[in-house]
Amino acid sequence: MIQNNFSVQIYDQESDNKLDIIYINNIINLDDNDNDFTRKFEEELLDEELKFEGININDIYYSIL
Repeated sequence: MIQNNFSVQIYDQESDNKLDIIYINNIINLDDNDNDFTRKFEEELLDEELKFEGININDIYYSIL
């Protein structure tokens, strides 16, 4: 199913502290049933949003709400 946006809760990799909830527009029309969802989500959507927020993807882990 294609969603218009994703709500993502991000956590600090070292401390496990919740950092924020960010909302990511699905500008690539990524289908959550896509076999390569995780890679596409991280590389094409999440990483770009994190860079915009000044966060390195290697410093966090996340949960899609």
